[in-house]
Amino acid sequence: MAAIDLMEKTTVVDAGTDLAKAISAASKEPNILHFGVTNNGVYAGLVDDRVLRDFTGPSSTKVGKLTAHPKTVSPRTSDEDVMAAFLNGDDKVLPVIDDGKILGVVTRWGALSSMVASNAVKGKKISEYMTRKLVSITEETTISQARKTFKENNLFRVPVLDKQSRMTGVISTYDLAVKVSPHTAGAARQSTFEPTLLERIGKEPITSIMSTNVASVTQNDSLSNALKQMIERRVMGLVITEEGKPIGMLAAKDVMRACLMEKPAPIQIVGLKEDETMLKQSLFDECNTFLAKWNKTIDLAPEDSLTLHVKSKVEGKKKRFEVKSRLTIEGNVFSSRTPPNVDEHKQNWDLHLAVRESLQELAKIIKKYAELKKKRAMSREEE
Repeated sequence: MAAIDLMEKTTVVDAGTDLAKAISAASKEPNILHFGVTNNGVYAGLVDDRVLRDFTGPSSTKVGKLTAHPKTVSPRTSDEDVMAAFLNGDDKVLPVIDDGKILGVVTRWGALSSMVASNAVKGKKISEYMTRKLVSITEETTISQARKTFKENNLFRVPVLDKQSRMTGVISTYDLAVKVSPHTAGAARQSTFEPTLLERIGKEPITSIMSTNVASVTQNDSLSNALKQMIERRVMGLVITEEGKPIGMLAAKDVMRACLMEKPAPIQIVGLKEDETMLKQSLFDECNTFLAKWNKTIDLAPEDSLTLHVKSKVEGKKKRFEVKSRLTIEGNVFSSRTPPNVDEHKQNWDLHLAVRESLQELAKIIKKYAELKKKRAMSREEE
C-alpha cells in the first residue's frame, strides 16, 4: 500500500488568504485542522492546528506567514515509510506532493488504516505501549493557561479533570485552533486599561471549548481495539482510564511503533528469492559490520533492530536490485533505500553493492540523529 492509497483531501488556499477565512474553509473535518498553502499555484507549506497551538496574533494574519514545512511524501511512498516519517517527527499530517503540487495529505489515522489487516498488533496490550506520564488540567483552568501548558509540555491533547480527579473532557490543539483562533481578529487594544479580545477570550474557562465526547480505553484492552477506535473515531490519541480516572495516554505514534517493531530480531533480511538465499550469510556480515561501527556512536540496545528489504527484477539476463534498510533506535525508525534509477546507481546489478549503498544512506541519517541527540544533551546540561 502506498501514500496515494492512504491520502485524504485537504483544503488548499493562497498564501495571501486571511487566517480566519482559511480556518472557516478547512474546519469541516472533525478532530483535525489542516490546509495546504500555495504561492502562484506551487506548494509553499502547510498550516495545521499544531502550528496554531502557539499562535496568538490576529486572525487577519496572512497564512503565508504561518506555514510550516512538515515532511512530504510522494504518491508512491510506501505505507511503512509513511509511518516511519510520522515516528521520526511531530507532524500530524504529511502532505502528498507531486511535481510541486499538493494532492492531499496522509493523517496519522490514515497511516494506521494500512495496519488493520496486519497481525502486527495481534495479542498486544495497550499497557505495553501507553505513556504513563500524564499531564492534565482542571475545569477551572483558563484558555490562556491551557495554551501555556500545551506549549511548555509540547502537547496536542490533555484531559480535563473535576475536583474529584475524574475526567470530564479533553482539550486539544484542534479546539484551540477552531474555537479560539478565528475570533481574535479584533486584537487591537482600545486603551491602555482595556483588555484585548484575545485577552478576554484567554480568561474564559477551558470548559467553554473542551470536548466532552472523549475516546478512552483501559490499559488491559488490546492494541487492536485501540487501533480500531482511532480509525473509526478519527482521533490521534486515546485516554487510558481506570475507574473513571485517567492514568495515561496512547498516541497514534505508539501504535505505529508497535506495528513497525513487531520483529525484535537484531537483523532481519526479507525478500530474498530462492536462488538468492545463498547470499544471506554474507549480507548478515555486511549488517553486523554496519551495526558494530555505529554501536560505538549510538549505543544500540538489545531491542533495536536492522531490517533489509530486498527486491529484485530480471532485466534481460541480469537482475537489478533495490534494497531498503530500516533501523530502530530508542523507538525511532530510520529508513533509506538504494536509488532505483539505473543512471543514478549503476551498481545495483550487484546485491552486495546495493546493500552497501543503502546502508551508506542510512548512515547519513543516523549521523544527523546522533548529532542532534548530542546537542540536546548539551543544551539540557547548560540549563
